[in-house]
Amino acid sequence: MCKTEHIGMYINIASHQIRRSTDSFLARYGLSGIQGRILGHLDRAAQRGEDVFQRDIEKSFGIRRSSVTSVISHLEENGFVARCPVPGDARLKKLILTEKGEQTSRQVKSLLSEFESSLNSCFTEQERKELLRMLKILIDNTEHMEV
Repeated sequence: MCKTEHIGMYINIASHQIRRSTDSFLARYGLSGIQGRILGHLDRAAQRGEDVFQRDIEKSFGIRRSSVTSVISHLEENGFVARCPVPGDARLKKLILTEKGEQTSRQVKSLLSEFESSLNSCFTEQERKELLRMLKILIDNTEHMEV
């Protein structure tokens, strides 16, 4: 019997190393990984002219209300985001980036773009396209797979 390589193990290791690197970029700004991803989400929404509410974050990131409340509170306390009341519904609070949040988001986006370029430089264009094609196949085929 032939010993096989474990695809899941290698994907997990690569994912962990990438996440650790990106989290270290975010830590320079006093942000955790999820806080940085939420800032990026708010920045992209603002560029599209879309309003974002806490429930949108819950849905987009698949995290519980209590967790989102904690993350948003921390971002607000540190001056990255503000909760703005919505006219006509005092219960709703739109999430917006403050000037500090916008500036930080731009800086993080630039660092992550450099990191992405470094990742891409590990492969030829053909290899990169093939890797993306194969990862998409894995994602599509494991989405509903149960062990």
